[in-house]
Amino acid sequence: MKTDHELMELMEEQENKLVFDEFDSEMALKIGNALIAEAKSRNNKIAIDIFAFGRCLFHYSSNGNAPSNDLMIERKKKIAVHSGHSSLWAYYFLADIGMTMDEKWSLSPYEYVSVGGAFPIRLKNCDGAIGTITVSGFAHTMDHGIIIDVLERDFKM
Repeated sequence: MKTDHELMELMEEQENKLVFDEFDSEMALKIGNALIAEAKSRNNKIAIDIFAFGRCLFHYSSNGNAPSNDLMIERKKKIAVHSGHSSLWAYYFLADIGMTMDEKWSLSPYEYVSVGGAFPIRLKNCDGAIGTITVSGFAHTMDHGIIIDVLERDFKM
């Protein structure tokens, strides 16, 4: 079994590998539609938010989803933007150092959450993330996993 530190390093490897040459609203639409199709193939509801360049490029919520999925998306997205990493990276990072978000970064757990499901959008030759792909609807590690699966399989990243 991997340690929290090893899992954090795995998240960093994914972030460094899954980098876009370019990103726009058409790419957000393709990714969003691929995530919807993948969730349906797994017989699961999903909420999706793709945010870049300071604006929402794609948002979707399956029929029957609770409003809490959209609230969770906002909290996951905020921790990813704050940390500059995936929200699952933040989960493993905090576990590795034995601290809470409040202790480490003075972040309110009512506004931020360190669980999987938000992944940074990075561009080649650009420092830092330009946005996030965020999902909610599965267990938090599966929320992260569906993003990785879709990007690797459908976008050959």
